[in-house]
Amino acid sequence: MTNSTMLKSSFVGLLAAAMAFFASCDKNTTPQPEPAALQEEKMQNLSYGANDRNKMDVYLPKNRDANTPFVVLIHGGSWVSGDKGDMHAMQDSLLVRGIASASINYRYASGTVHYEQLMEDVGAAVSQCRQKADEWKVRKDKWVLGGASAGAHMAMLYAHRFNTQYSIGAAISAAGPTDLTDTDWLNYAAFINQLGNIQSMVGAQYYLGQQLDARFAAASPIKGVKNIPTLMIHGDGDLVVAYTQSQKMRNVMNTAGYTNKLVTIAGANHDLGLSNPTNAKLVVSEIAAWVNTYGK
Repeated sequence: MTNSTMLKSSFVGLLAAAMAFFASCDKNTTPQPEPAALQEEKMQNLSYGANDRNKMDVYLPKNRDANTPFVVLIHGGSWVSGDKGDMHAMQDSLLVRGIASASINYRYASGTVHYEQLMEDVGAAVSQCRQKADEWKVRKDKWVLGGASAGAHMAMLYAHRFNTQYSIGAAISAAGPTDLTDTDWLNYAAFINQLGNIQSMVGAQYYLGQQLDARFAAASPIKGVKNIPTLMIHGDGDLVVAYTQSQKMRNVMNTAGYTNKLVTIAGANHDLGLSNPTNAKLVVSEIAAWVNTYGK
């Protein structure tokens, strides 16, 4: 029996027991025992859409309720690779802290899949989670959207520019790009052979010395910031996504008076230096604190 079937069976069983209790109230006034506390659940490969990549892994902590924070995590991989399993360690770290989470796969960027389709996938995953909120016994709003690298870009882009239902209450970025109109960074991306992936995600080409296509701005979180509390964690030695990308996002949000925080990992590259236990502890504690502050 799968975890999702077990959860549904448990829910149906509790509902049936409750109905039986109410039906017998007139005949039996003996106090009934409290239902068993909710147990930890891990559900794998749940579908949230028609595409083969529209799958998610959901981790639910024990003793959860409608106030338990919920985080939707988006993996990195330059928009063209990676897997939801890459976020399992973070999900486990959140789980032991009483935080629910869903790690999602999404369609890879290509000649026909651009940022609009990626945002559709994020929106569909969030919508599916909301529909399951009662069954899973989790909250229905003020969720936190977070990701790493390309996933961080997607998290910020959705939270600030596509969050039309306002179900997302906060965003978290681990080394994510924020400004795709920054030609200095685009030139560097070309140097490290990442420009092609950026162009696939954006759906437009960048030509040195020519006017930038408007789609680069449309795909940039920084070009439409809202007051969505945003945590950015970035190594100042990042050789893939320039540290200045997070600095610029912080400056724009500060100017607008919007809640944000930039946590700098001194000397760290794109991996945030997570092999160092001190850095790993800092990253997890900052994320958990942000979720517990703005995800309730």
